[in-house]
Amino acid sequence: MAEPTPAPSLLANPRRPIAWEDDLSRNTLDNDPFENSPPVSECLTEPPQKKNNWLRLEKMLPGQSILDLMARDSYPIPALADREGYDPGFDQDYWLSGLEDFLKVQVAYRRYLVRPQSVLDFGCASGRVIRHYVAQTEIPEVWGSDINGRHIRWLQQYMPDRVKPIFNHALPSLPIRDNSVDVITAFSVFTHLDTFETCWLAELARIMRDQGLCYLTVHNEDTWQLLRDQVDNPENRLLQSIIKIDPSVVEKIHQPLPDTRTVYRFRQDGPYRSQVFHSNNYLQQVWGRFFTIKEILPAHHGRQSVVILMKK
Repeated sequence: MAEPTPAPSLLANPRRPIAWEDDLSRNTLDNDPFENSPPVSECLTEPPQKKNNWLRLEKMLPGQSILDLMARDSYPIPALADREGYDPGFDQDYWLSGLEDFLKVQVAYRRYLVRPQSVLDFGCASGRVIRHYVAQTEIPEVWGSDINGRHIRWLQQYMPDRVKPIFNHALPSLPIRDNSVDVITAFSVFTHLDTFETCWLAELARIMRDQGLCYLTVHNEDTWQLLRDQVDNPENRLLQSIIKIDPSVVEKIHQPLPDTRTVYRFRQDGPYRSQVFHSNNYLQQVWGRFFTIKEILPAHHGRQSVVILMKK
């Protein structure tokens, strides 16, 4: 029997995915097995000469040992392909990067007197930060959501029951109770969200408790300035990705960031397709309609800045 002919619309536009799910999410039907590395608790050694972020983290942990924190984490380390490409070849650095963000979030919610009983990592991947809520705290309800079904399946397979993984799609909707989450984080999510941004902000405001806190990362003026200093660096993937989309960025980068929201779309299909920049003024004018912006922390997550928000 002859193979069925694809619908004319698919033939006319081969860049669109044949599986409709791929337009709204990623790896929806994936069931391939995982290949993990051992937990860090089975490899309790310091890096040579305490390189990378080890020394910086020690300063954030007065009276505590990083090795003690590592000993509490008995969960495997996902393979590079299952952790959004973080720290290729350096499983320990991947673990430390999640610990650093976890500790920074702790500093923020303690500063604003939030005592979380429920947290959500929006765009959690395979638990780079979530694993630290589980290993280092007793918070009873840990939500994680992502558009990559394989990441969510990893969490279902390896994280304990108090972790509640959600495979969400790109359309704004989270099956979480109103006014129920104390702390919401999103690392490198709104930096790529080119559509439905305000709907997602409204959805996060809906589920956040009245005294809760959002900790969201953005590309803003501070990011733009850091990129300006890297214009001749071919290894800067963020800068090179937007130059590929718009070669005039080589000149634009020497001017102020446009005082609005700027989107560089690097592909047309699928839900993960853009680099997005927000001016601080745009954040106040648009995000400030949904939340009170408490502070903006420049370059607090690598090149990205962190926006601390609370309900109005």
